[in-house]
Amino acid sequence: MSQGLSEKLSFGFEQTFTIPDWWTDPGFVSTSDTPRKRECMLALAEATSRALGGGFVESTDIYGHLQYETRDSRGEPSFVVTMDPGSIEVKTRPMLRAGLVEALAPLFEAARSTGAVPYREWWYGVRTGTEGGCHVNMGGLRPESNPLIADPALVLKYACFFHNHPCIHYPFMGIDVGPGGNCMRMDEFRGAADEVGSRDSLERIRRFCGPQAEAIPEDAASFARVFEGSTLAEDKHSAPSFYKYRAPDFLLEDRAVEALRSPEEFGLVTDLRLRILEALQREQRPREPREFGTALHREQLFSENLWEAFCRMATEIGLPSVPYRVFFDRQFPVLRGGEAVPSLLELREGRRPRVIKDVQMRGKLVISKTIDTSYKRFELLWPSRDESGRTLVCSVNGQRLRPRITAAGRSAFLLDLRKGSEDSVLRLTLSARDGETVESAVFSIHDMMYRRESPEAFAEPRSKESPEFYMDLGLV
Repeated sequence: MSQGLSEKLSFGFEQTFTIPDWWTDPGFVSTSDTPRKRECMLALAEATSRALGGGFVESTDIYGHLQYETRDSRGEPSFVVTMDPGSIEVKTRPMLRAGLVEALAPLFEAARSTGAVPYREWWYGVRTGTEGGCHVNMGGLRPESNPLIADPALVLKYACFFHNHPCIHYPFMGIDVGPGGNCMRMDEFRGAADEVGSRDSLERIRRFCGPQAEAIPEDAASFARVFEGSTLAEDKHSAPSFYKYRAPDFLLEDRAVEALRSPEEFGLVTDLRLRILEALQREQRPREPREFGTALHREQLFSENLWEAFCRMATEIGLPSVPYRVFFDRQFPVLRGGEAVPSLLELREGRRPRVIKDVQMRGKLVISKTIDTSYKRFELLWPSRDESGRTLVCSVNGQRLRPRITAAGRSAFLLDLRKGSEDSVLRLTLSARDGETVESAVFSIHDMMYRRESPEAFAEPRSKESPEFYMDLGLV
């Protein structure tokens, strides 16, 4: 009897950690090598070695940076603790799904004992990713057992499936969304040269889709040559990436995963990929890549749309969806900080492509990015009706919204804005059709907190062209 995919496909991770008070050491999250980072790396390597019952040795990575290679009680390689421009990076050995969660437990035990955390905590109560990510490298424990070498078509099927389902991209990655990010989709590359490469990737893929498709090369090396020069193969920031799909290991790297919070979460992201790939093994051809257009960064980047799409996709491949809700709530967190927090109105921190003002490079390595933080997106959700059945409408700064209705029966709206003065606020009013105010709240865009304000503040509508901020009140 032939082995199943879970008994062949290996998973190696590049997990990242930072420190709880990361803002006190600016170099920690913008530079690879700092004294504080070296101190934390050594502490993590020592604690990991103790948890494994083994030891560690000092070495250097491919960039010449300090790293620590840990060993388990048998002297076998386990974790490699190294440095990343934004965090501490820990590389795992390749592992099969069986025993994966247990194998990662010592790392998280060590992280807890040294105070290393897989997130950045912000003053308004939200924990986001480290911005270093947790890249997933799929392949085989040995080249001869690698199912992606034996079946290159599976690599192409996965790339197409990934492209067609933003719901397995945006909810699992960090806040580094869109063009210039750390895990760009094929349709997110920008600029003259990038756009050529991006379209070239899609066009090369389309050669192998549809009724008149070309035959997909059965040899891994020949398959890799088909994509030479494309963003998929040449830009390691593509998601997924063919950058490592080359001899001798032929790995498929999936970069659209932020730092995970527990060994069990590693199991979830692994199960998701296994279930997708198992379903794709049964399909004859890759799925034609979809064209999303402007919807990609609006409707397709809205948490409720993404969750509804994920649930449909999960049903299609036979995967329980409920355990994955945590990733959606983490990427699009509900904002509850401050005073006079509303109970019916739900304001979430939305995601939109980041506006990158500057990028610092060391050779081909991105060492820092300067982001224009004045661009923000919020998601506003509320019950469509109250307990007596009255329709509820919402206004923001005097402007009534025209929402969409989610699958859960709630009203939902996207607010895109650009901050102006430091006192920019959202004045939210939830009313019944007869004009009765059901709930009101004031949210400060500057400090990301709710605050108390007198009822008179809601009386005079604010203009859309108010100098305080610009809002795009288009339909979701």
